[in-house]
Amino acid sequence: MSWHKIIGHDKIKRILQNAIKNNRIAHAYCFTGIHGIGKDALAIQFAKTVNCEHQVVIDDFIDSCDECHTCRQFDSLSHPNIELLFSLPAGKSSDSRSDSQYDKLSSEQIDIIKEELEQKAANPYLPINIPNASQIKISGIRDVKQKFAMSSFNGKRRFLIVLKAEEMNQEAANAFLKTLEEPQENITIIMITSKPESLLQTIMSRCQQIIIPPLDDSQIIRKLITDNNIPELDARIASRFAQGSYLKALEFTSDENKTLRNEVVDLLRTSLKKAKYREELVTGVENLIKSKDKNLVSRILQMLMFWLNDANLLKIGGSPQDMVNIDDVQTIEKFYRVFGSKDIEKAIIEIDTSISLIYRNVALNLILISLFIRIRRIFID
Repeated sequence: MSWHKIIGHDKIKRILQNAIKNNRIAHAYCFTGIHGIGKDALAIQFAKTVNCEHQVVIDDFIDSCDECHTCRQFDSLSHPNIELLFSLPAGKSSDSRSDSQYDKLSSEQIDIIKEELEQKAANPYLPINIPNASQIKISGIRDVKQKFAMSSFNGKRRFLIVLKAEEMNQEAANAFLKTLEEPQENITIIMITSKPESLLQTIMSRCQQIIIPPLDDSQIIRKLITDNNIPELDARIASRFAQGSYLKALEFTSDENKTLRNEVVDLLRTSLKKAKYREELVTGVENLIKSKDKNLVSRILQMLMFWLNDANLLKIGGSPQDMVNIDDVQTIEKFYRVFGSKDIEKAIIEIDTSISLIYRNVALNLILISLFIRIRRIFID
């Protein structure tokens, strides 16, 4: 990977490259921005360029050579000067403070982590998803401190990249704060987060803030076509759904997501039947949430919200060309002709409220059934 393989963010790239050229690399950064826009990729390439044995410098541009032994190690995330810190499962219990966070995990969990890291190395836009991993614990901070107590490889700068930094629990955050308060020479920490408000302000204040904006639709479309061989129409649809996130666009290009969108729209149609809709609605909801995956249910409701937003766009005089669901214009226009006089915005607000309930231990079937009954009242009663 080189800077050229990271889509967009030219301004951010210049900031990081200038830091390298001018030897003004901060001891701590915080990269903030929505999920899936390339924050991890920028951090990894920054560390790789700093450590490259034969940096390529052309005018104001500095890049990694992509050929030296160091670059190849960074491409596999195996170089000793880069460390990724992320949430891990709890593992078996232990009272020993000396235990590494990995000592408590099973061989199956270790295998999953290795596989996730391999996928991350192949495509740094991909998240690391490990079952039952929701917190960065203090054992992870201790592990990093022990590793960083050793000298850096070849005298170059070492990098710690904290993925989803907002997932640090309180104990880990306090220990991490002490690390930031006592910066070590030739060590740079990069925190990655889409929820900066969830981090301690004392931590944020000790980091150089790098705000990374959403990507343009044209940038997402180009990468989907060139890197993933996605047909242009599918790429255009995915980019509009993505709202600036390349990863979300990539997820939406799968047939599964299109099927889920159609299923939730069918469920909306079911809820708006004149009579005998309840049994069919309950069955449809149970089928939709059978995986019990809260993130999936949230994404499904977001799809419905975007679909109704397109209907509302017609209501306020917008053009079908500006729709997210440009492959479903006829269905949306038909819906608008029947329900355009109703309060579509209120239905959208109801969906947004229901999404916020998903992560509050409310039964998923009750959330969705209640939502569709409220939507029915808006459009029918």
